[in-house]
Amino acid sequence: MIATNQQKVLDFLIQYPGNEFLEKEIQKAIKISKSGVNFALKDLVKIELVKKQKRGKISFYSIIFDHPIVKQLKVLKTLLNLEPLMKKIKKLSKKIILYGSCSRGENTIKSDIDLFIVTNNSNLISKAMEKNKLSKMVRLNVRSPLEYVEMEKTDPTFYKEVELGITLWELKDEF
Repeated sequence: MIATNQQKVLDFLIQYPGNEFLEKEIQKAIKISKSGVNFALKDLVKIELVKKQKRGKISFYSIIFDHPIVKQLKVLKTLLNLEPLMKKIKKLSKKIILYGSCSRGENTIKSDIDLFIVTNNSNLISKAMEKNKLSKMVRLNVRSPLEYVEMEKTDPTFYKEVELGITLWELKDEF
């Protein structure tokens, strides 16, 4: 999915918001040619997705964290990383919502992935999570359908946070 040098550079920088890198560090991390990184960075700076800061003769590069395109790319990256897990837990769930910083593209390298799951099979969800490589990064909040309905009254602040998230999957009623 990530094909061009610009995409590879962006993908790397998105993982480290707030960090600054030398061109050589980026090249070493993503394993593309020096000229490939150079041209990619020039293009990304030109379209204002990456910031270039000179200190003496040395240039440092960082992602522009609050750019809307960067935020959406971060959300996309999270969704792609969640896809293998989603395949396992969809059939056990009634609804799955990504909420919190990852749903807004405001996550950092230290952020966990907040998933809200409505299910009658919480034990099976936990077992599926144990076998997943993202298990250390994902913070699950599992509720039964009844608890989810009651949550609007019992915990309105959290309910609103979840509702502002991204519904990744929902079981549709069959008639």
